[in-house]
Formats: sequence, C-alpha cells, structure tokens
Amino acid sequence: MPHLVKFAEYVNSHKTEMAEEIVNAVIERAGLKIQAEERENAVGMYKDFLTFLGDIAEQHRTTAPEALINWSKKNAAMQVASGGKISEIIVRYQPTREVFIEVVNEIGEQLKLCIKEQSEIIKKVDLLLDTSLNETVFAYEAMTERMEERYQEETARLSAPIVPVREGVVVLPLIGEMTAFRAKYILENVLPELSGSDITHAIIDFSGITPVEIEVAQYLNQMKGMLQLLGIQVLATGFRPDTVKSLVDSGLTDFKNLRAFTTVKQALDSLEKISV
Repeated sequence: MPHLVKFAEYVNSHKTEMAEEIVNAVIERAGLKIQAEERENAVGMYKDFLTFLGDIAEQHRTTAPEALINWSKKNAAMQVASGGKISEIIVRYQPTREVFIEVVNEIGEQLKLCIKEQSEIIKKVDLLLDTSLNETVFAYEAMTERMEERYQEETARLSAPIVPVREGVVVLPLIGEMTAFRAKYILENVLPELSGSDITHAIIDFSGITPVEIEVAQYLNQMKGMLQLLGIQVLATGFRPDTVKSLVDSGLTDFKNLRAFTTVKQALDSLEKISV
C-alpha cells in the first residue's frame, strides 16, 4: 500500500505545522478560549497523535497502538489533576474529527491520492480518535472514582473520631449524613483501633447524624456487636425520633436492649454511679 507509506512520510515530516494548523482550527471551530500554555500543550498532544497516525498508516495496522492508549490515560490524569471536567475533553473530539478529515483531504490532493485511498486514511483517523476518546473517558472515570473513595474515607475517618473522656471510657460521636459507605468504613477501620485497649465502655452519640437508612442501621447494629465482642459495653446517646424510627423499621431487635440516654453527660453520670 504505497499510498499509506507516502501519507505516513508526509505526516512525519510536517507534523509540527500540521499540529499548529489543527489546534488553531479546533479552537476556532469549537469557540474555545484557552491560555497560551494550554495551546502549546495541545500542539504537543496533536504532534503525538500525528505520530501515532503516521505509524499506524506506515505499518498498515488495524488496531490502535498501545502507546495511544497510554497517551489517552495520561491526558485523563492531567484533566483530573487540574480539576477539569470530562466534558471539556469530549466536546473537542467532534471538531477535531472534522478538522482531521479536511486535513487528510488536503494532503490527499497534494499527494494525488484517490478517494478510496483518502477514505482508508480517514478510517484510521476515526480508529485513533474513537480509541483515544474511549480510553480517556474510562481512565477519567476510574481516577475520579478512586479520588472520591479516598475523599469518602477521609471524611468518614474525620467524622467518626474516637474521643477518650475518662479512663476506660470513649465517646464515638457520629456526625453528618451516615451513609452505608461511612458506616462500613467505621466498622472496618475505626472500631478495630479499640482492640487490645483498656476501654471498658463506649458511648455512641447519634445526636449529630441525619436519619439513617435500613442498610445503615444494620451496620450500626454490627458496630454494637463488634464492640461487645471486644469486651466493651455500649451506651447510646442523642437518639432523635426519626433515627429511632429508622432503627425500629430495620427490624433489628438488639437496639431495644441498648442502654440509651438523651445526652453524653447523662451517660457519663450513669457510669459514675457504678464507679467506672
């Protein structure tokens, strides 16, 4: 396929000016306003893309190179790191595709390629663009999900501190919206910190949380069970009517036998009476 080799040679020897032309055309067509540094980065990215296009044409490949996939993941990482939205990337693909088709047609005329030969090159452009878009979106979603999980873990850790209030007694204040993720995190990562300690009583304060779902109520029941298995007696404070209703609706009867008080102070006073 000499026409593909001829096209690849042209791209590899003109990719700098081609990248400049493509970036300018995409910016104008998409109505983008970008800083000079971002424009220079875009030119560099399109030079890389043109290198991939030249390689896939010259080597007669029918699949996208691994280097393009890694390049797309890198672009996604840059977008995540900058706090950008994935839509900012997606919106550029259609005008990029249109510009590339025009560029291929112009080069085809210069190289005297027939319509069939130009069409074959455009298919390779489509292959690269589709692969790049898919890999970028997949990588972006995976990275943002990991960031969200780390954020949730940090939020769960900070919103469920273990507070020593006197010898052998700690308070676990539950604060904010108690989601299943947060409840599970507390169960698996916070409460185990009490294992092997000298803690004899734990006061779980519910006054700072919003109404809980049934799934969350089940996790709260498991918290109570874990503490008891660790030899720690559990007291509860701050139950609101909506929280109580959620716990009752969950069908978990263990909460009925839980020592409950209106405030943490009342719970501490009760322990004072039995000389904790």
